[in-house]
Amino acid sequence: MTSVVVIGPGSIGGAVAGALAVAGHDPLLAVRTSFDQLIVRGPDVSIDQPANCLTDPTAGQRADVVFLAVKAHQTAGARAWLDAFVGQGTMLVICQNGVEHIDRVTPMVAEGAVLVPAVVALPASRSAPGNISIGGKSRLTIPSGEAGSAVAELFAGSFLDIKLSEDWTTDAWIKLMLNAASGGICTLARTNNTVFQDAEVLDLATAVMREVAVVGRAEGARLAEDLPERIMAGMTERAGGHMSSIVVDRINGVPTEWDARNAVVLRLAERHGIDAPLNRVLTTLIRVGEPDGHDGSMT
Repeated sequence: MTSVVVIGPGSIGGAVAGALAVAGHDPLLAVRTSFDQLIVRGPDVSIDQPANCLTDPTAGQRADVVFLAVKAHQTAGARAWLDAFVGQGTMLVICQNGVEHIDRVTPMVAEGAVLVPAVVALPASRSAPGNISIGGKSRLTIPSGEAGSAVAELFAGSFLDIKLSEDWTTDAWIKLMLNAASGGICTLARTNNTVFQDAEVLDLATAVMREVAVVGRAEGARLAEDLPERIMAGMTERAGGHMSSIVVDRINGVPTEWDARNAVVLRLAERHGIDAPLNRVLTTLIRVGEPDGHDGSMT
């Protein structure tokens, strides 16, 4: 039987673990604090089963498949778990925000590991350790190919859809456009997505997305000229009070993913000699609001 590990079973990792359970697997959950039950509730799922938790990385052994579901800025803190579970031939599915999945994780894993980046579209929240609520359709978008097909097979029959993408770079940049603009604005305003019903805020978010799209095209993403307008039109139409995880973290006074969601745009813009003034303002203001002693970055 395939050995499967989920590192970081919070809202996203817990939902992934629930989907694996529905598909007939018993994932090992790498956690700091153990919990007894994995409870996942949503429109298409109701799971309540004993949780298979491990709190000591030194007790871990190489696994066939590992899902890394800690937030991007927490990756370095998961190094001991990666050392324990990821070896030559291990398939490591990186369920994180941003577009730098491979660059971020490669220095931290054994040579010969198979890295599979995932764009996460999973409206999940955690009310307590191991207790996850899912608000709608769930999807991981991963590159097509042999590894992608193997991941998709793991979730056969579950509520989690796996999209095998022929153009993962474009899919990742579409998500980054949304994260950088809507997440950035909502973080500074400390509010949910209903703020985009305000015409001036909507115009600002659209302009931020246009800058991100220019950088994404320079990185090889195929992003239509009218994509920012279409994304924001969908946002305002579906705005139901959803609060992004980065906003929740800012309100709770803990470090955020600002580096992977916002600063990355500036790093890559500089690589191509592109000016992104609106993103620079957003990123700077988010950065200075980080808790004392934290900058949210990998370093």
